[in-house]
Amino acid sequence: MLLVARKNLFSERMRLAISVGGIALSVFLISLLLSLYRGWDEKVGGFVENSSIDIWIASEGTEDFLTAASLQPSEGNQEHAALYNGAKEYLDAHSFVDRWSPMIVRLAEGVRVEKLSGDDEKLGTEMDIHFIGFDTTTRLGGPIETVEGSDTPGPGEVIIDEKLSSRYDVDVGDTLRAGGRDWAVVGKSKGGDFVATQTVFVTHEEAQTTLRMEGLTTFYVIEATKDEFVEPLETDLEDLAAQNDLPLVVHTREEFAANTRERIISNILPILFVVLGLAFIVGVAVAGLTIYTATIEKAREYGILKAVGFPNRYLYRVVFEQSATTALLGFVVGLGLTLILGPFASEYVPQFVLLTRWQDVLFVAGITVLMALIAAYIPVRRLAAIDPVGVFKG
Repeated sequence: MLLVARKNLFSERMRLAISVGGIALSVFLISLLLSLYRGWDEKVGGFVENSSIDIWIASEGTEDFLTAASLQPSEGNQEHAALYNGAKEYLDAHSFVDRWSPMIVRLAEGVRVEKLSGDDEKLGTEMDIHFIGFDTTTRLGGPIETVEGSDTPGPGEVIIDEKLSSRYDVDVGDTLRAGGRDWAVVGKSKGGDFVATQTVFVTHEEAQTTLRMEGLTTFYVIEATKDEFVEPLETDLEDLAAQNDLPLVVHTREEFAANTRERIISNILPILFVVLGLAFIVGVAVAGLTIYTATIEKAREYGILKAVGFPNRYLYRVVFEQSATTALLGFVVGLGLTLILGPFASEYVPQFVLLTRWQDVLFVAGITVLMALIAAYIPVRRLAAIDPVGVFKG
């Protein structure tokens, strides 16, 4: 039976190639989009998840890291000095708090500056960055991991993310212009890639001055003494805000990371679903058409088999094996294209962040099996309608 299926398939190699190519294209698109989704999902929430921050305190209405629309009083704010001092005393005295500090996060634009002779300079490509000011004493909200150079910026110095370095050709020792001034790049870190933007770290004081936020900050970030104290601490802080009628929200690390992912991923999911659906339809249509054509061409042979006593289920299995063989070949080719071409796409398009998981490979394999079953359905119905008597009349 398998021999008959193979003979029918390989008798027309061009048709087989078209059928395999259609399924391979579908598998390639589906697996590529799934890998892209996984890559973005990991990057977007990665900084929040991998930091040592357990609790994020922000202004009411701030739900994620990327917008960072929060604005709160900080040290030196005369108008809200009593509020800041009260919060400082509360956090310093709380037994669940190991360390805490203010943190500034703002979207900004940057550009690499190359100094030429005299006052001349050459500007590189403009880049979108997340400008982060952190307390260098507690290091909360600072670089996740330093991979080159200094791990602590000084006055007029920044630490950039390694992905920003590779995308925009900015290296340690270069000059980065951001926030209306020039900064010396003294280090590189990893873990601060948000796909569309990358992190740039400065001291909290420098960020306040540069962004004209004296006496203000974006977040207050806290590390708990133990993991089991995180939820009780969150409850205490929410109660404190409610009792004093403070327009604040409190997020745990997991909540803040999930909200950050949701902000980006929710916008692209509908697009991904549409493209995945179209890819699936293309694979089914191409495979179904070629297998149907092959079945029609062999209608007389199938009729003779029915006439000599072969049951319909035997003929159905022949068609399903043709479809399964085509789908298997298409799956292997499509997955191979993803694994081979994916890294090249990531190299030339930095936003093309791919992460391929074995669970997703199994999912794509299941989708391919479904393609094969649907593609074989119409040919099977055609076989059921063949009249063996009519074959001999012809």
